[in-house]
Amino acid sequence: MGTRGWEGLRLPLVIGIGLSFACSNRPVSPGLVPTTELGVLRGQSFVRAITHFHTPYSFDACDGKGYNADGTINRGCWAHARYAFCENHINYIFATDHTNHLAETSFSDLALLESGDTLLTSAGNPVGNQISCPNGFTPRLAIGLEGKLLALGMENHVSADVLEREGVYEGEDPARFRGAAGLDDAKALIGVPHTESRDLITLTAIQPSFIEIYNVHANLDPKIRKKYLGRNPFDKIGVFINYLADPYKSLNPDYMFLDFIEFNRVYFDRWDALVSASTTARVTGVGGLDSHENIFSQKGADGERLDHHRRMTRFFNNLVLTSTDTISGVKSAIEAGRVFFVVEGMGTPLGLDYHLVRTSVGGDSTVEMGDIASITGGDTGRLEFTLPVVHPGFPGMDSDDRPEIRAELIRVSSSGAETVVAGTSAAQLIHSNPTPGDYRIHVYQKPKHLRELIFNEDLADQEFLWIVSNHIKVTN
Repeated sequence: MGTRGWEGLRLPLVIGIGLSFACSNRPVSPGLVPTTELGVLRGQSFVRAITHFHTPYSFDACDGKGYNADGTINRGCWAHARYAFCENHINYIFATDHTNHLAETSFSDLALLESGDTLLTSAGNPVGNQISCPNGFTPRLAIGLEGKLLALGMENHVSADVLEREGVYEGEDPARFRGAAGLDDAKALIGVPHTESRDLITLTAIQPSFIEIYNVHANLDPKIRKKYLGRNPFDKIGVFINYLADPYKSLNPDYMFLDFIEFNRVYFDRWDALVSASTTARVTGVGGLDSHENIFSQKGADGERLDHHRRMTRFFNNLVLTSTDTISGVKSAIEAGRVFFVVEGMGTPLGLDYHLVRTSVGGDSTVEMGDIASITGGDTGRLEFTLPVVHPGFPGMDSDDRPEIRAELIRVSSSGAETVVAGTSAAQLIHSNPTPGDYRIHVYQKPKHLRELIFNEDLADQEFLWIVSNHIKVTN
């Protein structure tokens, strides 16, 4: 998340609310449960994967002080990130650092190893870091880039020359990043951040493996809200004031996201157009966390800065289904569309499953999310979705209130038009004999279980988009 859009907000906030309250010793919310508790589906396991994250190597991370003049990094800011990954059981963090420090830094240094960590390699080359956590958990950090594009899981620099690297890393012209001496040489998964700022012509030319269907920065930055999302640029500022001007230190800032999260139509319109125009369903939609620790250094009642990496990584995640628990395996799973985008601040989903069952003369077969179901001749098919519940260990689930959950099955036609073709609040949604098109699931939730944890209790009765699946493409 860049600093430029916030520079004009910091001073008014400081003047307006003082920010001088002493911090209490109120404990932070419990970390997210390990994904090993989410089960296994047909040989595939769930992993949490962050696809947009800035380490101290980004110029605008850590309040713009991540990278020191002597070439060292801000270890305190990096410690916050490591704590977040460990506490919230984030399996894979695809770092996406900006070009300048990334290009000038040796590739092995970008892995940010500390004592007890393990350097991850591919064909003998460094590609990441298996982080050692005090709780025994081992998140994996992959090296990557945010220029005009996202490059997830880079395996090397594209050139020995720093200036040449910078030119490649900052480009989005397909002629520059595809083919020889381009970003493809880094063996990365290439996608588009900030989809709201790209027109469909540009997106089509890039042919990304994935795009962002939500981005925290865009959701909050006044300039982006006004220019690209058509929103009032400043109507969310009061949210943060509520959690800073909290004299009784009674509010839990982990849940302030409910006050500002909103999905914008522009993301889905562009995603629909790309998916429907493709011969495959594999223009994967992911959520962009875009965490920097560069917005609000002021602290909430729990003693942590409002934009702490721990708080951000509880907010939402991409739950990826993979049969290979490695960086390359997760990259392949993302490319294949095995991704559920989850606003996990409302709850960790348990029992999540979406697939198509194809019945032919030879029997039944399963088509996974992200794949193509060709239903021809005498074959039949049915789309099946299991409605998840919130994990019983999630905060608020010990109260009398329970979240209300429902799902919609959305069909995207060949023209990119959306239609809701089925819906349910029951345990399972089944849609038989689907016509050709691209099908995804939206799951909605009224977070009634969070009523005692949020500032505005009325939000507990408001319906929010909780989960977005990727597509199954049906052809005949």
